[in-house]
Amino acid sequence: MKNMKKVISFMLVLLMALSMSATVFAADETGSITINGVSEGNTYTIYKLLDLESYDTDTGAYSYKVNSAWTGFFATDEAKAYFTVDEQGYATWKATEDDDTVAAFAKLALAYAKVEANEIAPVKSSKNDGEFVITTDQETEITSGKFSGLELGYYLIDSTMGALCGLTTTNPDASINAKNGSPTVVKQVKEDLGETWGEKNTADIGQTVEFRTIIKVHAGAENYILHDTMSAGLTFLQVSKIEHVTSTGTHTTPTTDYNVEVPGSKDGCTFEVVFSNELCEKLATNDEIIVYYEAMVNRNAVIAGEGNPNEAKLNYGENSSHESNTDETTTYTFAFDLVKTDSQNKLIDGAEFKIYDAEKGGNEVAVVLMDDGVTYRRAKADEEGVSIVVKDGKVRVVGFDNGIYYLEETVTPNGYNQLAARQKFTISDKNLDAIFNDGVFSTGSGVHVVNKSGTMLPETGGTGTVMFITFGMLVTLAAGVLLVTKRRMSMIDD
Repeated sequence: MKNMKKVISFMLVLLMALSMSATVFAADETGSITINGVSEGNTYTIYKLLDLESYDTDTGAYSYKVNSAWTGFFATDEAKAYFTVDEQGYATWKATEDDDTVAAFAKLALAYAKVEANEIAPVKSSKNDGEFVITTDQETEITSGKFSGLELGYYLIDSTMGALCGLTTTNPDASINAKNGSPTVVKQVKEDLGETWGEKNTADIGQTVEFRTIIKVHAGAENYILHDTMSAGLTFLQVSKIEHVTSTGTHTTPTTDYNVEVPGSKDGCTFEVVFSNELCEKLATNDEIIVYYEAMVNRNAVIAGEGNPNEAKLNYGENSSHESNTDETTTYTFAFDLVKTDSQNKLIDGAEFKIYDAEKGGNEVAVVLMDDGVTYRRAKADEEGVSIVVKDGKVRVVGFDNGIYYLEETVTPNGYNQLAARQKFTISDKNLDAIFNDGVFSTGSGVHVVNKSGTMLPETGGTGTVMFITFGMLVTLAAGVLLVTKRRMSMIDD
């Protein structure tokens, strides 16, 4: 029994020793770093900031020394705000341990590493064959990449996507989730009739339209450049403002934090917004940047049909080499055919019209004659309007927003009665096209305006009256001749 107790005691001591050896650093021990959620086409690089001399996972005690390549960095005032380094080179974190503070230190270290003069070389990179092994979990469908055979230490992980993954200690194996998700853009246009933002709107030619692009940010933002491309029917006017939305509220971005370049230098875009590194460093996951800008619907606008698109995308990351999704809005403008007929639907010419926004009074909706000499379009603010002259019984008018309009006849064709009041018509998400079947106008199409003609009324001096007068004059003349003859005969007799 005593011998059994000795054996048990010996086994317990041995188990404790083995347990201690599992938590205390071994000189020849190596580790690994697994990054969960890696992105295809992205390059991952790791730097060793600190050497791990020893550690004990039970007590949470870790002993770090500054890696020789990083001595200069830890000697800077900026690094001293986060770490204390004693005379023997042992490093101790002294700042708060919240995510924002740790991320700020990681950005600082990464910026130092990328200065060529500092001669900081990465330990391993996914660009090198065999150094980064990628696998995909069949159940979770999460793609991970693993760096193996690493000396134990405190590592900085970066990616070309621009957002650093984080900092971690190999003890011996570490696993982190990639924090450098791809930023996305959402493009919207403002519909003035309801003051709402969405994917499409309607507008007049000459109207100023408001757009906005929302950039949904991920941590580690770097080298953000927004590209916007407008179709030929839209003329870019200006970037009106940029907002930075954080968990604490919405803040107006000063113009010193971005630069608007027109035309854009990449991909033939209309304009681009280049954001400063200072602004990018302030961005955190779930932040938003909202860019507001304006464009005018011009004379080249597509009428109805596919409309006038405007798309946006974001370049980011190292050398702005990564590209976000592309999002698009469409601005529509419409046309109507003005058809002038008599009461028998026969086309008639000579009428002239003006358009108003009210049944009585209101404002004139000005139009101008286009270069083809036939079609009219909505006038811009600096253009003087003209009357719409109807030729061949119909005329095309283009460039109108959804809305209710009124036609006033200013000149009436000869022989026809002038309209007693303005004629109402409505545009609602489509053209008002006139339809002709074998040359015959189909009623109910276009904007149909009917003039009625009067009939010739009876009048004095008609043909019948003239005949009676002529007959009467002849009778009178004959009577006169007879009377004169009789008197002469009487004189002869006498």
